[in-house]
Amino acid sequence: MGLLLDVAYLGAGLAAAPWLAFKAATDRRYRHRLGERFGRAPSPGPGSPVLWFHCASVGEVNLVRPLVRRLRAARPGLRLYFSTLTRAGREQAERSFPGVPVTYFPLDFSGAVRLALDRVRPAGVILVELEVWPNFVEECHRRGVPAVVINGRMSGRSFDRYRRLRGFFTRTFRRLRAVGAQNGSSAERLCALGARPVITGNLKFDAEITFDPDAAEREWRGLLGLGDAPVLVAGSTHDPEERILAETYRRLRASIPRLRMIVAPRHLERVAEVEKVIEAADLRCYKRSLLTPAEPSEGVVLLDTVGELARLYAVATAVFIGGTFCPRGGQNMLEPAALGKPIVSGPSLSNFEDVSRALVKAGGMRVVADPAALEAPLGELLRDPGAARDAGRRARDAVAGGRGALEATLALIESNVMGR
Repeated sequence: MGLLLDVAYLGAGLAAAPWLAFKAATDRRYRHRLGERFGRAPSPGPGSPVLWFHCASVGEVNLVRPLVRRLRAARPGLRLYFSTLTRAGREQAERSFPGVPVTYFPLDFSGAVRLALDRVRPAGVILVELEVWPNFVEECHRRGVPAVVINGRMSGRSFDRYRRLRGFFTRTFRRLRAVGAQNGSSAERLCALGARPVITGNLKFDAEITFDPDAAEREWRGLLGLGDAPVLVAGSTHDPEERILAETYRRLRASIPRLRMIVAPRHLERVAEVEKVIEAADLRCYKRSLLTPAEPSEGVVLLDTVGELARLYAVATAVFIGGTFCPRGGQNMLEPAALGKPIVSGPSLSNFEDVSRALVKAGGMRVVADPAALEAPLGELLRDPGAARDAGRRARDAVAGGRGALEATLALIESNVMGR
């Protein structure tokens, strides 16, 4: 399988070579520690066993912090190792786990995978949210290194893609030592692909709040000059949601003139594009990185920094969750829900089926079918602080009711990796 995969990867790489060369020449992120992408991972050195966590990006790094804390408490001699796919994820891992080696995950070529595993020599590998790469999993299996998926999620859209190549991927999923699935629907899809999943729940419900929400709200209101104005926070937005939000915000201000809006694009490389969209709607736009305290008295704040969105949700009267008016399947709505913030979204929620269902059932989240319907539920929440607080309380209660995945995931790791 390795040779066939390598040939397929090489063909795809050659087809994309002009684009990759352009990105490498114009964007430093594509050149950052490039050797690590080809397996030259930093070695953790000799010592006690190493547990390798692979997290795609920032969200997955934040997700495993409570899990890592519990593992360290239970096994003080355990050494950790982290890999990510993105530079933002790498930086977040370095901040979250000082002193722990962090690398970019190797490209899934056989040679790069073997070199990385030779240098790290893990006792076990934890793949967060189905980061399953065939050559990597196969090489782990060949070496007797247990590879375990935690918080596994398989949306219907992803399942359709995997199913078309089921004959190829079935071997990979069978090589996994264990798979913890978020919910029953993900477990059924994973089972159909050859995995042997157990339902452990969604770790996002167990995510920790690492700051004082009241202090964060005071800090942001002071920095942004918000006073006691109602605030709409749009988190992790994608194209064309910024245009939809700008138009909705303009209409809402006719009846809520003190309303302020903060937009946080999912990908920071789109900041310049989003700024143009906001200004094209005849709205003033302030970049977070250039703000001085109390500067903006009106207009839209554009979050162009990494790692601040979770704290920023504390200032929200209501929250719009991005990735829901485009075929992205939604972004994480549990962060604002855990802070007691009412949520409104579009209909694309395949990445958070169980989460959105629980929040809607509790009355903490509203889903609208199309952009034209967005103004009404947001307006109700932003005009009526009591209604917003009540919906936010319901959202927070739904999060509390969904906890329990942390203990189940710890048990999965202990029995399949640590008990060797």
